[in-house]
Amino acid sequence: MRIGSSKDLKNKTLNSLGQISAASDWRGAGELADADATRLKALHQLMLAAEDYDADALLDVNYTEEILPRAEYPGAAPLKRVCATAVAVKLKSA
Repeated sequence: MRIGSSKDLKNKTLNSLGQISAASDWRGAGELADADATRLKALHQLMLAAEDYDADALLDVNYTEEILPRAEYPGAAPLKRVCATAVAVKLKSA
């Protein structure tokens, strides 16, 4: 699975399969101390989703954080996860 930007594959002929997304597991907001590991988990899930579409590459991967406030339970900590989105593409054979 190739991962890059649109610029990296500008000379390749490719078919866009569309934008896909995936996320890491929900964790307590204070548990995301290792942001790199959490991003890698989201990226791994994104790669698995891309394989379901038979994609060869992911372009322009973007990461965001989602927060789920826990106001309905007094004293409960908010939850947080990292979401990854990218464009899945299939490379055309020459």
